[in-house]
Amino acid sequence: MTTELSSATVHDGIDVAEFRNALARAVTAVTVVTTDGVGGLAGVTCSAVASVCDTPPTLLVCMNRRSYVNAVIKANDVLCVNWLSASQHAVSDLFAGVGAVPMIERFRTDEWHTLATGAPYNREATIALDCRVVSAQEIGTHSIFLARVLATKVHNEEHRDPLVYCKRSYATTRPAVH
Repeated sequence: MTTELSSATVHDGIDVAEFRNALARAVTAVTVVTTDGVGGLAGVTCSAVASVCDTPPTLLVCMNRRSYVNAVIKANDVLCVNWLSASQHAVSDLFAGVGAVPMIERFRTDEWHTLATGAPYNREATIALDCRVVSAQEIGTHSIFLARVLATKVHNEEHRDPLVYCKRSYATTRPAVH
């Protein structure tokens, strides 16, 4: 049975604010998802990214349908997921729209390069996975992109700490002591 979810409640009657407050306690990696192609150059900060499988290497990226970048990714059919390092909170803010910097200006540093698809990757990110979109599905307020990984870039500093988001704040992680 398929049920369309309204914007006010989740299937079991959970209030949206309650749902968001619960998820605010989850730790999520901070990424910037970028794209370039016939639809243009664009990027957005995104925390809803996960691996799907390794055969073939595939990612899942969830993005609000109202996001300008959503439509650009659909036009380009490519994206690159950049997992930011702990020192890159300003990059996250920039691509989240803080300061209302025009999109093209967000890419005007020497930190941005390209891999197989032409979607920008950030050379200071801990990792970047360059992908071709293989499907998109609309669920509630968001699009779910399944993307096949075509190229990777891993920062050569092995112990680079990741930027994460938890309790509505930036943080980082450290390996747990056994």
